[in-house]
Amino acid sequence: MEHWIDLIKTKLEGWLIGFVKLLPNLVLAVLIFVLFFLISRYLRRMVYRALLKFSNKPAVSGLFSSIIYITFLFVGLFISLELLHLEKTISSLLAGAGIIGLALGFAFQDLTANFISGLFIIFRKPFDVGQIIDTNGFNGTVEEIKLRSTTLRTYQGLHIILPNKDIFQKPITNYSLSGDRRIDIVLTLPFKTDVDQIEQRLVKSLSDVTGIKKDKKPEVYFSDYTGDTIKIEIWCWIDNKTPMGYTRAKHDVIKKAHETLVPPEKQ
Repeated sequence: MEHWIDLIKTKLEGWLIGFVKLLPNLVLAVLIFVLFFLISRYLRRMVYRALLKFSNKPAVSGLFSSIIYITFLFVGLFISLELLHLEKTISSLLAGAGIIGLALGFAFQDLTANFISGLFIIFRKPFDVGQIIDTNGFNGTVEEIKLRSTTLRTYQGLHIILPNKDIFQKPITNYSLSGDRRIDIVLTLPFKTDVDQIEQRLVKSLSDVTGIKKDKKPEVYFSDYTGDTIKIEIWCWIDNKTPMGYTRAKHDVIKKAHETLVPPEKQ
């Protein structure tokens, strides 16, 4: 019994001596970790404010400021563990983080793809909030851009939430970036039509349509002839930046063309 007591006493004394020897390093390690913790918090606030001014996107600013915060925090942790001579612990942490990261990458492939696509959209800005776009079969005004998804409001008043991956991988038509847009109308008339007279009447009448650009006159082209009918194409240019301007202008052009080609007594 006395032998066991001596062994325990010797072991405890060894631990105490080791703790006393390690105490300065332990105090220094704690101070360094606390210092890095305070620096990380300060940098997170500074980076968040700077990125918010640059990108005006709270989600992006919060993401990168958190990455800076966690990075500095881990640097402080590794330095503290190094002072405590826990190199094996550092290796285990790095290996564990790599395995966890790899597993999460496979498990959340779609989430990662949406996240990366959202970063591309936010920084490259193929479109922005308030612009009119057409993508994935949906046409509407961009209301919100997040890291994972983009919200459109269609002309039917519907809110469409599209994953950023789908937007990134498919064509996007940004109508707001196109200053002018052409309206194409195709008409079929009887072959006995007086083509010169019809062309002059259409150009003159369509020039007065509201929304048609005055510096670009309407154009009329005869594109096909079958022997019984003549096909006419009408081109009119409008300012594409006006919401719903294309739909209204096309309505007015068709209505005016009908009034021009069909006299009131024949309607």
